Amino acid sequence: MSTFAVISDVHANLEALDAVLADVARRGIVSVYCLGDVLGYGPNPCECLDRALDWHLTVLGNHDMAAMFDPDGFGASAERAIFWHRARLESADEPRAARERRWNFLAERPRSHRAGDFLFVHGSPRNPLNEYLFPEDVYNQRKMARVGDLMERYCFCGHTHVPGAFVQTGDDAGAWEFFAPTEVHDFWRFDGRKTIINVGSVGQPRDQDWRACYVTVEGWDVNWHRVPYDVEATAAKIYAVPDLDNFLGDRLREGR
Repeated sequence: MSTFAVISDVHANLEALDAVLADVARRGIVSVYCLGDVLGYGPNPCECLDRALDWHLTVLGNHDMAAMFDPDGFGASAERAIFWHRARLESADEPRAARERRWNFLAERPRSHRAGDFLFVHGSPRNPLNEYLFPEDVYNQRKMARVGDLMERYCFCGHTHVPGAFVQTGDDAGAWEFFAPTEVHDFWRFDGRKTIINVGSVGQPRDQDWRACYVTVEGWDVNWHRVPYDVEATAAKIYAVPDLDNFLGDRLREGR
């Protein structure tokens, strides 16, 4: 099987994205799969979308969807950021061809993608766009059974910004365990059991580690990687935009 990288939740953080893409290239990997939310929160929506045009796959995230339609269920700061992103994507300062190319790209994004044994979604197999799978959900056997029923074997997701592996542990469809990357030395091998890999977030980690997070896949082996980037540069850009709340920059330093 081929080797590829899986990223998610860029959230318009260009410094983090470029650091991750450089790390991917350093490893000799050319195929990048993105699990959505190229947009949302950050200061560089146009530039990050332009990077996405070259990737092997990008599925739709909930913030990407919100940029095309009215945000639904978003907090005030997230909603303001989305409207600002929309204004940037529609700005007359951008060449018309670039604007059309970005909007067409967003409009064509699938909600999920299947390749062999692998399913790629933003949220979950049950609700690819919006459902969160948190580590503590392994104690909600009904939820995990329903999620597991809708996947054949292996799934990659993002959305929570918390990396780790969910694995079905027994004959009971609702029996699952969660393993943080630090518990498994940043490595997981698919072994036939139903497994969901959360790849973490490139642009806004929320596991108390500020570094950008993504995974590489080689055959059945998955490795999580943490990549440092210029957080202060991203934060300064956020502070300079009145429509982006300052705390969106502050929390980058803390990985929350």
